[in-house]
Amino acid sequence: MNELLFKSVTQRQGRSAEGETTFQFLERGGRKEAIAIRQWMERWFREFPVEHKAELKKRLQSKGFKDFMGAYFELQVFAMLRRLDCTVEVHPHFAETGGTVDFRATHGGESFFVEATVCGIGRGKLQSNANEEDAVRKIRAAMKRPHSDVWLDAEGELLTRLAKNRLVDPISKLLDAYSMEAVMALNETFPFHTWHWPRCSIEEGDWRLDVSLSPPIASNGEGQVFGPSRGGAVDGSSPIAKALSKKVQDWKKKTQRQEAFLIAINVCHSDCFQGDEQEAIYGRPDPDVDQDALAKFLSPVAGVIAFGNAILGCEIGAPVQLYGNVDKGVPECLQFLRQEKKLGELLGFVDWNQSILL
Repeated sequence: MNELLFKSVTQRQGRSAEGETTFQFLERGGRKEAIAIRQWMERWFREFPVEHKAELKKRLQSKGFKDFMGAYFELQVFAMLRRLDCTVEVHPHFAETGGTVDFRATHGGESFFVEATVCGIGRGKLQSNANEEDAVRKIRAAMKRPHSDVWLDAEGELLTRLAKNRLVDPISKLLDAYSMEAVMALNETFPFHTWHWPRCSIEEGDWRLDVSLSPPIASNGEGQVFGPSRGGAVDGSSPIAKALSKKVQDWKKKTQRQEAFLIAINVCHSDCFQGDEQEAIYGRPDPDVDQDALAKFLSPVAGVIAFGNAILGCEIGAPVQLYGNVDKGVPECLQFLRQEKKLGELLGFVDWNQSILL
């Protein structure tokens, strides 16, 4: 008897509760969208090789949304390949290195490998994360009534939780070094020139929090903590290229096989915009996609299948397109993806308002 992915639980609507995993939210979700997603997932979980079901289910039930999305995207890619009438082997091993890859697909007389990766869940210069939010909470709790307004500007990703004194001590020293009168005098001398405001920085890895002081804007004259704001130049192609490069390097270590190797990448990075994936894949903006080969670092790859933000609930409209490498033998069953398709079509969705094609 086939193992079910979801248990039968009381159905209810509403936002995700504190401590509730994405899987639990889906499992109890009474909205038609959640029901449709569960039906889709159950179908393809039944198709998944029995020896790999337990590991996939464990990852889908993970507390972290990033881990859930990694497993969810692999299930999407598996489903797409199966709907293309491919025989799919999950995590085939390479005896010569002991390595493995996500999928080996066979269609007719062709065989090819596919590695799936998600680029940028919870990442980006314009997006904070739970560690940064925790840091700001600690600063706000400690700075009840500062003599001046405290402005926070963040950049990068904070990968760990910082102790309260690591955050508060530099700001307290800055407030001690400048009186409210000194802050006001600087503002009057250099109006509208924020770079003259008293400032300090807190750094951890590639994360940086810039702190500056300005005269209070509240009518009662009390200082407040503002931010964090995020800005600056955004390069959306770099994180995509970095994720692809990592998969290429991993592939080189695993095998020297001559069969076609493709990377399926789900671009979810908050800094990425339309056209960034082409710039990353071709190594320059506005490439001539009909004639030019992929970027040099992608030379071992037959092609890249780019999924646009195919996260939970966005499956229907998510664009999918194949970028093939010149003379690398893109499998015939994937050639139609050179023209952009919608993931909903590839997975068998009709519309959330209707039903899933089963």
